[in-house]
Amino acid sequence: MPKKIHKLQEKETYDFGLIGISSPENDYRISWVLNNTMGYRLIRQENLEVYHKRLEDPQIFSQFNFFDEETLLNYRLISNKSENGYLLEEMINIDYLMQVIGEIHENFINEMVKDLNAIQGITLAFQIEPATLKSKKKLLT
Repeated sequence: MPKKIHKLQEKETYDFGLIGISSPENDYRISWVLNNTMGYRLIRQENLEVYHKRLEDPQIFSQFNFFDEETLLNYRLISNKSENGYLLEEMINIDYLMQVIGEIHENFINEMVKDLNAIQGITLAFQIEPATLKSKKKLLT
């Protein structure tokens, strides 16, 4: 009788808030603006490297991070554009992604989008549902 092999497959969860931001500002400038208007303390982190199969080359995206110890939320600002493509290829019209990781209440992202849209230097901010994205796995790194 042949052996049965069972493979345990871990299902990824995309339980974070995601906001697309369009802005003509540079990454360091947009992080400075967010720090001053939203009260964040975004700090530049090591670049996010994503290997792209078609290009056979890594794509490099700048990222900034802030962990709020009071709310236990982690804010991550990621550039959507690199020299050789986009992090989210289906969202080429956005310049940055704001990922909010942690327990967030129902209207938190909507309120945040409203606040971001009021900031001078941000052309448009809108909520993105991570589960609907083709390239959502790139956001798990």
